[in-house]
Amino acid sequence: MVAAAKQYADEKAPGLPDSEKAKRKETREKISGILDLHEMARLILAGNWKKQKPVDSEKYAGLLTALVEKIGYPQIEKFFNGNLEITYTGEKPLGNDKTSVFTSILAKDEDVTFSTEFRLYLTDKGWRIYDVITDGESLLLIYRNQHAGIIKEKGFPQLIKLMEKKLNESK
Repeated sequence: MVAAAKQYADEKAPGLPDSEKAKRKETREKISGILDLHEMARLILAGNWKKQKPVDSEKYAGLLTALVEKIGYPQIEKFFNGNLEITYTGEKPLGNDKTSVFTSILAKDEDVTFSTEFRLYLTDKGWRIYDVITDGESLLLIYRNQHAGIIKEKGFPQLIKLMEKKLNESK
């Protein structure tokens, strides 16, 4: 995933030749093959997942995936700009076909080191990431807290509208 993230750039950027679009699409698919955004969406919504109609839960998962691919992946590419040194530091089984993989990341430009934990689960397609924890901050829990607050205050339909608006603004 890290190797693919270093190469990622939006394949829909204007003015790209077809060969570059295909290369960028392949890179996006590599990242998406490791990072399970659908499972992350289910875990973010937690109890709210089953409270929604299946079509609405799937719409949420689709919007989350589109937003992460459109906004998040380009940020990953900027972050993994070649000035990082990533060291595998270990792993810990979590039970129920889940595990954590730990890394230490040195940002050479800033001489800052931080730890990252990738939480994975085993699928019939291999290990897939469902959460990334950087210096103790869980991406899944950050989204869960944000989205649960919106659902509580304004309702699930408003969360969907906000996500659609954000996606349309990023195009």
